[in-house]
Amino acid sequence: MKDLALSLSLLVLACFPAVGNAAANDKIQTCIACHGADGKSGKDGVPSLGGRTYNELVEAMKALRDARLPQPLILHTMTDQEIQEVATYFFEAK
Repeated sequence: MKDLALSLSLLVLACFPAVGNAAANDKIQTCIACHGADGKSGKDGVPSLGGRTYNELVEAMKALRDARLPQPLILHTMTDQEIQEVATYFFEAK
């Protein structure tokens, strides 16, 4: 049973790129909830993040954060470093 739990944990970790800090990882998980693990949301009104360049992702997230629009609220609290780590995750997910 311990081997199965360890194997599943390693599998989950292997599916997601490493992130430099826990706060960014938490924010990535929040982004995944709407945008999908691969960045392809498939939901009306939720843009896909997968398939965009790293620079497009960073610029779009900073613009949204600085505009302080009602959605997505999570961007209001993101540092430049966290934005870069989220952009790296979705850029690598494509």
